[in-house]
Amino acid sequence: MKRIAQCILVCFLVLGACGCVNTRCIRYETSARSPKPSDFSIEILDAANIVKPYKVIGVVEANAGKLHSPTDTINHLKRQARAMGGDALLNLQRGPGAGMVMPVGSTYMYGNLREIWTAKVIVWK
Repeated sequence: MKRIAQCILVCFLVLGACGCVNTRCIRYETSARSPKPSDFSIEILDAANIVKPYKVIGVVEANAGKLHSPTDTINHLKRQARAMGGDALLNLQRGPGAGMVMPVGSTYMYGNLREIWTAKVIVWK
């Protein structure tokens, strides 16, 4: 019975780690900009295709579970960029996250269950 409880606990931990998103931002400016309204459209751009002058005001990062949809993860990044007062996301990147080591009975299981998404937040000059 104890073994079954341990397996159930591990399953809940794995599924919980795979389904959530944590976002954070790093501001490059000392003064805070006023946030954009929730209906403001944040563009996703590639630096090679921009012709207008812009300024990078920070970086946003999302640590998402692999079972989390990419669309929802990108929406979390856009929400964070709006809160920073940004106009667009630049060079959106998706990379592997850190793995997790979990005890399973008398052994350990390792799994890479997370993905790290990053983008620069810009404003138009």
